[in-house]
Amino acid sequence: MKTAFDLSFKTDWDNVCVIHKEGFYTSIFDFHKHEFYEINLILTGNVKIILSSLSEETNEPRLVLTRPQTPHFITCNPDTLYSRLYLLFTKDFLQDYFTDFKRFEKVFGESGNILKIDTHQLEFIKSTILLIEKEKSTLRQKLLTLYLLSFLFEINGQEQFNTSFVPPYIIKALSYIENYYYEKITADSLSKKLFIGRTTLMTSFKKHTGSTLNDYIIATRIKKAVTLLNEGKSESETAELCGFSDAGSLIRNFRKHFNLTPKQYIKKIKR
Repeated sequence: MKTAFDLSFKTDWDNVCVIHKEGFYTSIFDFHKHEFYEINLILTGNVKIILSSLSEETNEPRLVLTRPQTPHFITCNPDTLYSRLYLLFTKDFLQDYFTDFKRFEKVFGESGNILKIDTHQLEFIKSTILLIEKEKSTLRQKLLTLYLLSFLFEINGQEQFNTSFVPPYIIKALSYIENYYYEKITADSLSKKLFIGRTTLMTSFKKHTGSTLNDYIIATRIKKAVTLLNEGKSESETAELCGFSDAGSLIRNFRKHFNLTPKQYIKKIKR
């Protein structure tokens, strides 16, 4: 059975990391941010990309770049195989070693960037990331990463996809859910807080995120619940902290999305 979410993510890395993902669903399903730089090479898939002020929907290969603390969200249509290769590195990996990093850092944009790439560029970027993954020398990893950034810096000056702007109230809605997921949130209450019509909010939310408002709220709560359960909190305590009405509701939603109980799911990811 295909699950709607895969919350697994590699966390045991220092300074630089390469991750391969493939499936019919994205591994990250909410508007999130993290403490590292991300170069996300999307190879296949019909995807929606949301940054702080831009959105794009396309089925062509592209590169999504985010710097630390850049909110972003990528979702895909499950009727098409979604495949990506991404390079992660920390703030300390390059900026204290290469003066040129500050110049090349601009390719990440102030709030993320989406780059159009052709077949030749895709193959070069892919092969370089794979070289970084295989390289044992930290110095050569740094040099290869800087070389990749210099290449992307040149691409950034070329003609890019026509991106569309995300309405500010959608970004505010995503941020509100991220910060107050434990509260009772409905389309009515959220639309009033954002001073927007309920129908407009629901329609636009679906258009830009690919998810209904209610499904997104539940998905965010499940993500938070996994963290708490993994820390050893009980199902009842986790349900209360994450906005579920009770432990039964938490269990039902886990069964719906993972076909597993919370205990079974936590046991699975700890293997």
